[in-house]
Amino acid sequence: MGSEELLLEAGKSNELSAVLHTMAECEIDGEMKFSPMVCREIGKLIVCRNYASALLELSHLIVAASDLSIETGRYEFFFWDSGPAQSSHFQHYCCQAEAENTCEQVSLSPKGLTISYPDGEFSIQYSRMPVLSALFEFLLTALGYSDIDEILQDLLCQAPPTKKAVSDAANNLSRLLYAYLRTHLPPAQSQRKFRKILAYCENDVENIDDTMILNFWQEASLNPEKGVDFKTFDSVLLTFIRVIQAIESARDLSALHNAGAIGHDHEAGEINPDLLSQTIDSVQETLSPLLQLTSSPLNQVKFLNKQEQADLEGLLSAGTLALRLPLSILRSDIFSGSQARLTQALRRHVGTSELQNLIDEGPDETYQDRQMTYQSLRQHLERSVYASLHALATARHKDAVNVMLKLEPDIDFSSLAQHLIDEKEKDTNVVTLHTNAITDRFMSILHDPQAVGPKVAEMMSTSEIAYKKLSRKGFKEDVHEHPELCIAFAQGADLLLDIARDIDAFLERLDCMALAGGGWQSQFSYDRTLFNGQFSKIYGGMS
Repeated sequence: MGSEELLLEAGKSNELSAVLHTMAECEIDGEMKFSPMVCREIGKLIVCRNYASALLELSHLIVAASDLSIETGRYEFFFWDSGPAQSSHFQHYCCQAEAENTCEQVSLSPKGLTISYPDGEFSIQYSRMPVLSALFEFLLTALGYSDIDEILQDLLCQAPPTKKAVSDAANNLSRLLYAYLRTHLPPAQSQRKFRKILAYCENDVENIDDTMILNFWQEASLNPEKGVDFKTFDSVLLTFIRVIQAIESARDLSALHNAGAIGHDHEAGEINPDLLSQTIDSVQETLSPLLQLTSSPLNQVKFLNKQEQADLEGLLSAGTLALRLPLSILRSDIFSGSQARLTQALRRHVGTSELQNLIDEGPDETYQDRQMTYQSLRQHLERSVYASLHALATARHKDAVNVMLKLEPDIDFSSLAQHLIDEKEKDTNVVTLHTNAITDRFMSILHDPQAVGPKVAEMMSTSEIAYKKLSRKGFKEDVHEHPELCIAFAQGADLLLDIARDIDAFLERLDCMALAGGGWQSQFSYDRTLFNGQFSKIYGGMS
């Protein structure tokens, strides 16, 4: 447990400690309901306020539990009638419930279940269910049944619920839990940072730009305050991004729909900064694409290695704000590595001269190098999508056609379509692509220029070459022996295309920037001198 977790642990109220203790002592059928490992994980989620993603998963699981229940809407049976919270018990319960009931939204696999919504799907592994069950138990014990059930019944009364409705319910649960923890845990450091940045930008986040972020870092990194550390540039950038995102989320809340400026004059329509600070943790944030890639079922395929994920982390964490703060993203990409080396050197208690040598060495790459890295990543993503297409086509999966359409929307697919039309529809004017129309001849048809045209055949040839060149996890397995990979390839292709579009937009934004020095080489030289000088001020004499 890290020092921050220890500090938070020590700050728990007696009531919160009692709730967690009650969970740890809970028994069912003479056995402990939750294992010590599960209890520790729940304690960490709660104490570190890292529960948002888990609440979203739990909300989806409750929809599944309702669908599996023998009585409409009785999701409780899933948590209370499945015995001790173990993966095998949940799997047995799900299989038995599916055999006895008609499930409209839930489908099972050997590793978990998938919920189908009008606006998409969501999968949960059996191995994740013990933790989610423990989180549900914590909510019931700490918050009470009635408030939670009211939120969940509003969700389950929809026929059928949507992914957006589930996300809304998770947000409501998050707000309840956040309100409870406000009185049972010490204030989060992020709130103090939030207020400092609000004061710096004079409560107007619309004024935040690359210049303001750089100026703030130059000032705040030399003037540390108790409990607030703005020493590293990447932490400053991330906090500014979270501040903007929190305020944008707050403005979307119905309670603040008509609010305008930030301040304490409610009658004048101002947004209370105390309420804004709550939205940092209480409003469900959009999951980072990188987090999605490491979550089930996408983690069955290694679309990106660790270095590629690290190269994309700053850009993707910023979301659309990367287009607003492009130079800050580049500065963080380039100079955060240099600052990290200085931090490590300080931990080794090196001398001042060695620190200065590290500062003088500067970063490993320039702004132009980084843009080339993004271009290479963009090309890798496209190759991975083509490789995913080959895997789906080999498995004769219907989503292969969807990937083809997204890769090459301008290609004439009419030749392919005629092979997928039901025989009884050939004499009609309506063309329908049936799920079962992709037959055993699918691969040979797609590669035959006479059948599908040269463009489609060329696309399939490119996809096969791309697949053979990738030797990563998921691309080496036989999709016929591992059919669950098809879901990962289909969803992964969509996500990779989204990331590729983000990179394209970012590179285009960089191309359009008016740089003071006239070009990226001059901008890099200027920034290197500035950052080296700031590092000397921050770390000079700190041996």
